[in-house]
Amino acid sequence: MRQLAVVYQLARADFLERARTFQYLATLAVTLWVGSLMVPPLGAKYTAFAIGVYRGVYNSAWMGIMFAIVMTCFLTLFGFYLVKGAVQRDRDTRVGEIIASTSVGKFEYVLGKALSNFAILMSIAAALLVDAVTMQLVRGEDRHIDLIGILLPTVVFVVPVFALIAAIAVLFEVLPLLRGGLGNVVYFFLWTAELTNGALSAKGGALGSAFDSLGFGAISLSAQQALSRIDPRIKVDDVEVGTWEDKGLNTHTFLYHGMTIGGNVILQRLFVLAIAFALVAIAALVFDRFAGTHRARAARKPGLFSNVSSNVGRTTQPIFDVVLGSSFGGLLLAELRLLLKGANFWWYAVSVGLWVFTLFARGPIQSMALGIAWIWPILLFSQMGTRETLHQTEQLVYPSLHPLRRQFTAQLCAGIVMTLLLGSGAIIHDLATGGTSGIPAVLVAAVFIPTLALACGALSGTTRLFEVVYLVLWYMGPMNATPLDYTKMAAAVPYGVATVLLAILAFYSRGIRLATA
Repeated sequence: MRQLAVVYQLARADFLERARTFQYLATLAVTLWVGSLMVPPLGAKYTAFAIGVYRGVYNSAWMGIMFAIVMTCFLTLFGFYLVKGAVQRDRDTRVGEIIASTSVGKFEYVLGKALSNFAILMSIAAALLVDAVTMQLVRGEDRHIDLIGILLPTVVFVVPVFALIAAIAVLFEVLPLLRGGLGNVVYFFLWTAELTNGALSAKGGALGSAFDSLGFGAISLSAQQALSRIDPRIKVDDVEVGTWEDKGLNTHTFLYHGMTIGGNVILQRLFVLAIAFALVAIAALVFDRFAGTHRARAARKPGLFSNVSSNVGRTTQPIFDVVLGSSFGGLLLAELRLLLKGANFWWYAVSVGLWVFTLFARGPIQSMALGIAWIWPILLFSQMGTRETLHQTEQLVYPSLHPLRRQFTAQLCAGIVMTLLLGSGAIIHDLATGGTSGIPAVLVAAVFIPTLALACGALSGTTRLFEVVYLVLWYMGPMNATPLDYTKMAAAVPYGVATVLLAILAFYSRGIRLATA
């Protein structure tokens, strides 16, 4: 019983601390907004969840599965980045050292953090369920509230997958390789793969062809089966989530009475819960119990690129100072060296290979080549605007001469220089082939990316916001050739405007941090 009390107190204290943060409130607000969009009004030009030309009448059963889709398919992405950081916060604040000196075991600590993560996610789920009831009453197609119809999909599908996300977040935090930005990137690709797997399972018309931890296949199959009794012409691959091509104006409605949960679904969800518990156990086994918090690092000799960078900096700084008429050139080179700090030989080797790829890529491949070249330094970009916070050097940097005007500008220019260097292959290719119309788009994107990184860092003080936003833009843009593709000329003007707004936001956010430091 004492162990259970310890786990409860750890989870409760951590939950109460995080529930008061701006990140939690912002995620809650955005999630409620997305939930409202899932119930478009009559006459809207889009559909949120449809099968062919049909959507369900807005009754409790339909609201239940739609909001379950929001939670399992979208909140699983942003929720992970929201809850990840509980263990790292104890490291940074040195609370972990106090916990390590007590009798709290590794499994108790890890389980407490996982339960806290789960409680945070479920609190947002509870708010979404209230939103579901509210939107059903607002739309008014069927105002009879069936709480079981609304709650059942959440209990069956959302609870297990949220337990899995909570466990993954803890596991990533106790693994040294995944506790930082690399873990954030790895999780995005894991989430993308599982979301794709769920979509394929739904289009396959059965539980599966493959393991579907999100449960999207089972949810869509239930709606398909109900609709097939009304219109046998419906195909299993007609499921669509989010369609904006005026399809909402031609959508018909059908009455959906709710899910029938079979034994195979129950077994699948129990298996997800079992995986979550196994991940918590693995995390407890590999957790170092904060033993490495103050472990002294062995002194390292400067590597090849450190020596080259120092020599180049000493040689070129006077030239930059003369050209710019001030010492700003040295500050710019210093920021560029800080931006590239930690990049080893293989990072540079891959960068050169990606540059060659952009140099010779043609046609539609050029956009993908630029996208890959600019996603490669995401972990370097994400530290822009947050470096002082991460390394606790605010008291050294902020009192310097003109820290906002000079240091902010130098940091932004360093990011632009690195982005231009990585994308210069595409510019040279366009100049060589005479197709210079795409060069302005490359230049705008080269300014947009570091400006976005600086704005996200200055606004949030963490690296996660940029990593999430940029990964989503990258996946929905260059990788899928949508209007969000920032490498295309058609998007140059919108992204140019966005760059100006982000620069203003970054400048004022940085000023607020400077004033409150």
